[in-house]
Amino acid sequence: MLPIIGMLCIAIGLSLSHSLISIGVGTLLIGFIGHPSVRLALRNSSLSWRSLYLPFLFLYILHGLSWFYTTDKAQWVTEMRIKLPMLFLLPATVATWMSASEGEKKLIHLAFHLGLLIVGIGTLWRFFTNISWGLEEMRQGRYIPMVGGISHIYYAGLVGVGIFFLWTLPGFAALKWRLLLTGLHMLILHTLALRTGLAAGYGTVLLMLIFWTFRKPARWIWTSLVVMAFGLGLVSMVKCFPPMKRRWYHVLDDLATYKPGGEITYSSIARRLAALEASWKAFWHSPFWGVGIADNQAAVFAEIPKLPYRWDKKAYILPHNQFVEYTLGFGIIGLSVFLVFWIKAAREPLGLFWVGWLIYWFLLMQVEAFLERQIGITSFLWGTGILWAQLTQSKS
Repeated sequence: MLPIIGMLCIAIGLSLSHSLISIGVGTLLIGFIGHPSVRLALRNSSLSWRSLYLPFLFLYILHGLSWFYTTDKAQWVTEMRIKLPMLFLLPATVATWMSASEGEKKLIHLAFHLGLLIVGIGTLWRFFTNISWGLEEMRQGRYIPMVGGISHIYYAGLVGVGIFFLWTLPGFAALKWRLLLTGLHMLILHTLALRTGLAAGYGTVLLMLIFWTFRKPARWIWTSLVVMAFGLGLVSMVKCFPPMKRRWYHVLDDLATYKPGGEITYSSIARRLAALEASWKAFWHSPFWGVGIADNQAAVFAEIPKLPYRWDKKAYILPHNQFVEYTLGFGIIGLSVFLVFWIKAAREPLGLFWVGWLIYWFLLMQVEAFLERQIGITSFLWGTGILWAQLTQSKS
């Protein structure tokens, strides 16, 4: 019973409460250690999950070893606490899901979508009851604050997880309900202009389509037509839809500031590009084992003033890229360990939706360091465990 309670707490907490996430992860750990049926499921399940889990175990070990050369000890403690799920969350989720009944799985699935809809519909309601306020928030902060305080980037990522769950967990909802929930999630993403989720979502669909095409070359004609239609639709939106047109010109203005002597303090894209430059320079201070992930920020911020841009120190940022974070923090060794997961995962013969899941998260991690926050690392490991277990069971 404890593992299921832990899974339910995580399912609800991801959208609504950091504390509930912590309670859920802790409860799942206790259940993972002490529940006989979960231990039995773990022993009887395929050993394939280990190839997905071990890279995260080694990454956590690297976090621990960085104590010997990091300077920010307080941040090191924080990193170790946040990354604790790396030790057990993926195998615990796999084992719990494989041993759960269909009713328990449906309950977890329902709880996850309930949390998503409370936040999404609540934010939509707040927007439509005060549209002028919402538009001003978009202009000032580039997004509407989500009900409950969750970051718009992490919420958008969770919506993608929910859509994958709807179409890979068979029998949990009738087709009409899956279509309705998918449409509602997409409405929330589009209305609130959650660009991260939209870009990752549409990018995943296009790349899945190309992957699907490679399996049968005769599909190239249809794929080409779909890609062309998507491109024409995007161009038409930029040309004819005022918000898209403004956003396009805003992107061009951002890029125009990215030049020697340019003022990039208020430029989202230029700041990220400059942060990448600074990260590259910081990487060479310790290319093999890194500067210590607790010192990533200090290392990058020390390089930024040496760049030829005008940038207010209060607006300094990291590159918001998970692969860069590990490369900078743990060097070539850490990046290699992280890539082992992606290579092993890509070789899992679990079908098109598994490929789409990997593409989706790979794209998300190019615009945000998801594994550096509690919500991000929990949603990734927990969601990957559920999807792998479900697809493995369906295949067998």
